[in-house]
Amino acid sequence: MRQESTFKPDARSPAAARGLMQQTIDTAMKYNVKAGYPNLRPEDLYDPQINITIACENIADLQNQFGGMYEPVAASYNGGDDNAARWLSHSKPKEPGIFASEVGFAETKDYVFKVMRNYRIYKQLYDDNLNRK
Repeated sequence: MRQESTFKPDARSPAAARGLMQQTIDTAMKYNVKAGYPNLRPEDLYDPQINITIACENIADLQNQFGGMYEPVAASYNGGDDNAARWLSHSKPKEPGIFASEVGFAETKDYVFKVMRNYRIYKQLYDDNLNRK
């Protein structure tokens, strides 16, 4: 969320991604029913609860798809799951550092590095139950 919108629920990208987790309507429509929002409209993505709930379904799907490797999940969220799968297939062995070097889009590679930096910072600040260390 920090990297996506800097915590601004009204954020909108040039690619028409909306809200805190920068969901496009196309991506959101893949997960809206499972998330409990069958009548989703594009403007609903500015509602933090709706946006986060749908994004969580999306991320859970990506985690399953990429075996819980965070770097491909982040790359997929930004650059598409087909691209992330292709980059992952090129990184042998399947290690995070090797994967990151295979990311073919400069914006997505930068995004992965920023997300993983944020993740490491949060891991230093909070325990697994999100209590401040």
